[in-house]
Amino acid sequence: MKRYIKKAVQVFILGLLVFNLSGCSDDDILLSVSPGEDTSNGESLRLISYNILEGMKLDKTNNYDNFVEWLKSYDPDIVALQEANGFTQESLEKLAARYNHPYVITNVKVGDNYPVALTSKYPLEKRRRVTKHVSHGCIFASIKGVNLVVTHLWPQGYWHQDGDGLGTEYRLHEMGIFLDSTINKFPMEPKWLLMGDFNAMSRIDMDGMDNPQGRDYRVHDMIMDAGFSDAVRHLHNYFHRTTPTVYGGWTAGRKGTRIDFIYGTDAMLRDVTKAGVIYDDFTDNFSDHYPVMVEFRY
Repeated sequence: MKRYIKKAVQVFILGLLVFNLSGCSDDDILLSVSPGEDTSNGESLRLISYNILEGMKLDKTNNYDNFVEWLKSYDPDIVALQEANGFTQESLEKLAARYNHPYVITNVKVGDNYPVALTSKYPLEKRRRVTKHVSHGCIFASIKGVNLVVTHLWPQGYWHQDGDGLGTEYRLHEMGIFLDSTINKFPMEPKWLLMGDFNAMSRIDMDGMDNPQGRDYRVHDMIMDAGFSDAVRHLHNYFHRTTPTVYGGWTAGRKGTRIDFIYGTDAMLRDVTKAGVIYDDFTDNFSDHYPVMVEFRY
């Protein structure tokens, strides 16, 4: 754990120095791939992880046309969704077919209205749903030799009863189950990407927080202790907010928070060529979270 605290402090200091020297604005420091930009050369995959706000409810009356056109403009090979509310396996397959993803898995379960999902241009291998003893669960699948885990951790600051203050403890409980069901279960597999809405902040983002000493970082500490590193911070020494969006109430001058992440193991990060948060007119206005994107060689 000490090495992660030391790393976070180094990133905090470096981030302040770079920010002060450059005078960057929020839009300047956040990487965004241009729609239609082809960076793959047939050797890379583009992945987008996105909390789509209760099943992309803001585009539902429009038959999700804006969402589909936005995805087609970025042309991701893999899409990891959180809050795929209202979708069944069949209805999500129909939606994904509109942006040319024939392979789909979701983890709809009784008693939870916030499933996660994974869609892809390529076949999904080692498909597994983890739904017991957790809130929104996770999906584990492999594509072209890369192991993917998409999750959405418990969102509230309480656990069983309002006000008991055990929200972080429950998220730690969930993350322990997810890690034991994936990377800890297959220790000989080197390439992993872990992504989603973690509803928790990381100590590596201290340079972007108003009260960095008053946060609880244990969820992300657990993830890093398991062998993962933050893909965005791997390439960029800046704070990247993922909430709130313009729709979610962001105004100029607010720092916001980052609770949406894509993590990779060391073997995986060596193949990551791009990583960042996507800001554009669509993502400003159709969810309360911004999507995170990575590109990687396979």
